[in-house]
Amino acid sequence: MSDESGSIVIRPAIRAFHGRLLMLVLVLAGGLSAPTGAAWLARQEHELLQRMAATSLELPALGEADLGALGMATGILVALLIALWITLSRYYYTWTLHPEYMHASIGLVANKERAMYYENARIPTIRRGIIDRLLIVGSLEVSSTGGGDEGEFHMQGVSNPKRLQKTVMERIEAARARG
Repeated sequence: MSDESGSIVIRPAIRAFHGRLLMLVLVLAGGLSAPTGAAWLARQEHELLQRMAATSLELPALGEADLGALGMATGILVALLIALWITLSRYYYTWTLHPEYMHASIGLVANKERAMYYENARIPTIRRGIIDRLLIVGSLEVSSTGGGDEGEFHMQGVSNPKRLQKTVMERIEAARARG
């Protein structure tokens, strides 16, 4: 996402949260299939399973709820919480590549911000696993020539890290040519 000043705003890609997305799908599928599972239990020959299926609870906000409805409500609620977790994780990190420097903003409420000029940056390194390669996501690490933990940028879960590495390298080379 680039604006007219040449700045590029980067956030983690949604597909970088593949584990959480899989968990979301599984929990939602389990919740939506809970009434079918309760009906299956009711058809079984074992008396304990039939009593479990017939069990209903009196809940203050929902009234009387059977096992299937309770399972569905729980699955949908947990899926909504996972979706909120993914959304907050995506907006927790924001990196901006300005024409002269890189800027990192970390956090939603208590924000930690850092900047690094391109002439102080070293060669960016890409780190990614097999699944990351298939999903075309990864982490781009850029360290400063001064070293230290404060002088490092770790852009986790970014989309197309090779293209991002090329952009950062072009800006580093342009800054060094000017200097």
